[in-house]
Amino acid sequence: MSPQHVNYCAHSTVSRIRKSPRWDDEEGVAATIGTIMSLLVFLTAFGMFTNQFVPVWMSDNESTHMSQVVQQFTTIKSSIDIAISNSANSRIAPTPVFVPITLSSASIPVFASATAGILQFLPDGSKTRPTFNLTYAGVAAGGGSNPLDKTNDGKTGGSLELWCPNRYFVEQRLIYENGAVILNQTDGEFIIAGPQFLVKNLGTTVTPNRVLQITQVSLQGSNVTIGGTGSKGVSAKLQFADTKTYNNSAGPSFTIIFNSNHGKAWERFFNSTLDGTAGMTKGHGYNITAVLNTPFADKTLNYYTVTVTIDRVMTVDYTRATVALTIGELGL
Repeated sequence: MSPQHVNYCAHSTVSRIRKSPRWDDEEGVAATIGTIMSLLVFLTAFGMFTNQFVPVWMSDNESTHMSQVVQQFTTIKSSIDIAISNSANSRIAPTPVFVPITLSSASIPVFASATAGILQFLPDGSKTRPTFNLTYAGVAAGGGSNPLDKTNDGKTGGSLELWCPNRYFVEQRLIYENGAVILNQTDGEFIIAGPQFLVKNLGTTVTPNRVLQITQVSLQGSNVTIGGTGSKGVSAKLQFADTKTYNNSAGPSFTIIFNSNHGKAWERFFNSTLDGTAGMTKGHGYNITAVLNTPFADKTLNYYTVTVTIDRVMTVDYTRATVALTIGELGL
């Protein structure tokens, strides 16, 4: 009989106690590498999304926003123009115009915030610009010496401007002044919706008899600047609109002087409108001072001066309108 072990137990199953399995170095390295590779794939995909997809998405958001505010500004313009046109022969009080202006583009949750905008209203007389002065040595209906100039209602001003400092799409400004909507961006500016303006010739090419129709819109109210996101409400109410006819059989020149930050846009508008109209070409029938694409010559004035001269104008149908404009909260 073999001797029993000193620690032998009669109830023992005589099985040995197994040792804990040792850590497999190769399996640990493989798991670590797999985790790192997964993180690299995720970070690569995330980087491609933020560096390529997000800018394209935000550029599309900002482009859509600009198209939206162009429509909103042209709605303000057309509504005011309709109110002016209906005012002369209507006994109904003008309908107030209310248009929401969207200040910011849409955002991408978590990845990109909305691009905020700044809405500014400068009423007539608040600054030296913008102002629009008319001069015509005509006589209004009723007789007497009554020329049209800046001392005789021939002066207006005021502007509504939205600045959109887009981060992905091109930076743009939209301006409503003197009945026109102007689009300004880094590579230039132009008028996308012109004012109420028309020249026609009732005479001959040799002896022109030009009739000019023009409307000036003066914006009244308080100087306001609002920045941020969301939308703001712009209210416009026609206060006054009147049309006078000025005649002069001698056919003197009709002069328009613009003091505006957007002189290049006005120069282009009048060149495209007058060239080939009523028997005129630049230098023959009308003339415009050229506006150079340079910084403002006088930093204290900070605006361009554009002078438009139209020759042989026998009759001027001049409409002057005063519009009260306010900006309010929408809570949107």
